[in-house]
Amino acid sequence: MGWHSITIWECELKTKVREKTLESLGFTLNKIFLQDHSIRHYEIPEEEPMMAAEDTPEYNNKR
Repeated sequence: MGWHSITIWECELKTKVREKTLESLGFTLNKIFLQDHSIRHYEIPEEEPMMAAEDTPEYNNKR
């Protein structure tokens, strides 16, 4: 969601191209609406299980 900005110039509303401009505006508004209200599928990345404690340190075992 968020803000969307659509610019329509005055020359695009003159009689010859007005209908085409308004159809294009309707198409654009429908596309924005569908994108904003579509179902989003989120994937949780596969990660190694988190440890609650630190790793066991390795000591030099001299026998």
